[in-house]
Amino acid sequence: MPCSILEETARKYFKIWEMACFSGFLNAREVAKRMVTRKRGTILFTGATAGLRGGAGFAAFAGAKHGIRALAQSMARELGPMNIHVAHVVVDGAIDTDFIRDNFPQKYALKDQDGILNPDHIADNYWYLHTQPRDAWTFELDLRPWNEPW
Repeated sequence: MPCSILEETARKYFKIWEMACFSGFLNAREVAKRMVTRKRGTILFTGATAGLRGGAGFAAFAGAKHGIRALAQSMARELGPMNIHVAHVVVDGAIDTDFIRDNFPQKYALKDQDGILNPDHIADNYWYLHTQPRDAWTFELDLRPWNEPW
């Protein structure tokens, strides 16, 4: 939920960063250790438009998503030469989930018009990144429905 920076608490800001950024660091660090040993692997981070530009009322989320994008960039530069593909996927839009169906019925109504993201199609794009030849690795991929303003 949006929250003015004037009312944001340090605790909430930290918790959002911890869940949306620090958790990605912990996970990626551990899998990277194993991938370096294997001399191959793919690490994919899920980002959001907030990681590219902040929005009013979303300082905590934007800070966390900027952080995860910077982490992905740093890891891509460090681990790429070790044959580990690191990419950042910007998912911009509602996803066809029970949460969206139950809490945002107007948004969910766009499903029949391909107006929300299909999880299977998101997965197809993640698989595409994983199977790319290393002479043409993608670092950043944006996924959004055709009707999403950006």
